[in-house]
Amino acid sequence: MKLDGKVALVTGSSKGLGRAIVLRLAEQGANVVINYSRDESAALAVREAAGAHGVKALVHAADVSHVDGITSLYDAAVAEFGKIDIVVANAGMEKVNVPVTDVTEEDFDLLFRVNTKGPYFVLREAARRISDGGRIVAISSNTTTVPQLGVGLYGTSKVATGYLVKVLALELGPRGVTVNTVVPGPIDGAGIFTDPANDEYKRSLVQMIPIGRLGTTEDVAGVTAFLASDDAALITGQQLVCDGGMH
Repeated sequence: MKLDGKVALVTGSSKGLGRAIVLRLAEQGANVVINYSRDESAALAVREAAGAHGVKALVHAADVSHVDGITSLYDAAVAEFGKIDIVVANAGMEKVNVPVTDVTEEDFDLLFRVNTKGPYFVLREAARRISDGGRIVAISSNTTTVPQLGVGLYGTSKVATGYLVKVLALELGPRGVTVNTVVPGPIDGAGIFTDPANDEYKRSLVQMIPIGRLGTTEDVAGVTAFLASDDAALITGQQLVCDGGMH
């Protein structure tokens, strides 16, 4: 129970990677704040699963691509638990297999709102409200480090958060707060890989991974839980890549 008594807020945590992270943190003893924007039933199912570990779980609906949604989420967490010790900025949107020539202004505005503006202000609020000695983790993508066909817009929208993490690590270090990025490769069973129509694309990616498989949500949840723990107290401003050697 490495996180016993801690309070962890995870954005975009009703399904997929966010769900796995919430449940891993709950398994290690953290009370959790589950965030969703549309699928309430999925969020309630995560709350039930987290509660089975004997922790408290709060569900809060908020669109974290908008600042008012972000502040309402933090307000609810502090009202319920009195503090926030761990923040995982996970919410995001994928758009792949789109050549740069086919990207529209609407595509650009949407992805940058969700993948750049949203995490920026999630991390801003974390910096304002997190407890001294706290842990901030941003979930990124190895499309920011591995150029691939069709990910020009998606990868570009994820780059800025990695830079912000490095700046925040400097600003928050005197308070004992660590700030890091987890950089997953393609994740089986999450995002676009929940759709069988993308199986051929998935097989093509496996050929690029030395370890011979896509990652799982559990792989990334384990890395995130490590960075959220006291074991990672001296790790800050770093990008921890979890992609089977694809980078």
